[in-house]
Amino acid sequence: MKRWLTTVVVFALCSVAVRADVTIVQTTTVEGGMAAMGGGNVSPKMTARVKGKKMRNDVEVGPNLMSTIMDLTSKQMILLHHDQKTATVTSPGAPDAKPLSDVTLPVMDTKVTPTGKSQVIDGLKCDEYAFTTAMNMGEMTGPQMPPEAAAMMKDMRMNMAGSIWVAKEVPAGPAEYVAFLKAASASDMASMAAGASGVNIPGLDKMMKAMANVDGMPYLTEMTMTIEGTGQIADMMKQMGPMKITTRVTSVKTDPIPDDQFQVPPGYREIKQ
Repeated sequence: MKRWLTTVVVFALCSVAVRADVTIVQTTTVEGGMAAMGGGNVSPKMTARVKGKKMRNDVEVGPNLMSTIMDLTSKQMILLHHDQKTATVTSPGAPDAKPLSDVTLPVMDTKVTPTGKSQVIDGLKCDEYAFTTAMNMGEMTGPQMPPEAAAMMKDMRMNMAGSIWVAKEVPAGPAEYVAFLKAASASDMASMAAGASGVNIPGLDKMMKAMANVDGMPYLTEMTMTIEGTGQIADMMKQMGPMKITTRVTSVKTDPIPDDQFQVPPGYREIKQ
């Protein structure tokens, strides 16, 4: 669950980063496919708070809550485990830094291209960008990956394709969004966020750069994940059918955000790495 939440956080960084005091709430629905393994539809709620070059993401999935705080100036990332009241603080180049990842996911091959289509969503004109990404699951490695499981996934491929509907006229301003996203991509903060939870995602930098070329704020994202290939795991997942992921912005506020939202809460034990 922790690593799944981390993936959501990384995706949120690519979706809602801006560079002023802005609070953006998104809801995501996950239907079909692997969602059935979790007992039905999954509906994470993501709240992004941005102040200058600092960003906080809160991801709620049922009773589970995970928060990340990113500072582009200090290049520091804080992962808050609210259930344990601990804060894992990651700083690049720390003397006692340990490897950030014990699991390497497959390389993400991502493309984001404008289609020329547009529609009005919640009163906002949105332009469509086609989004595709593919991963060869046989490339996944890690100490928890038995050789037998790796062999069963060697011919398995996970594909995601869909549309990102981008709004230019939003309260925060698309120019600030693009500026922050480019800075985040250059600082490699998304990789730090993933790696601190034990996940390395090759190709994440390419996805960040592709998203930086999107002119505006992604307001509605509709994706379908499918499985290709042969083998026991691929056949099982194909029988579950495609999985649809829909992410939608539900509110955008520009109220001032208190500084303490980007600090370790009182009473939390800090773990530096």
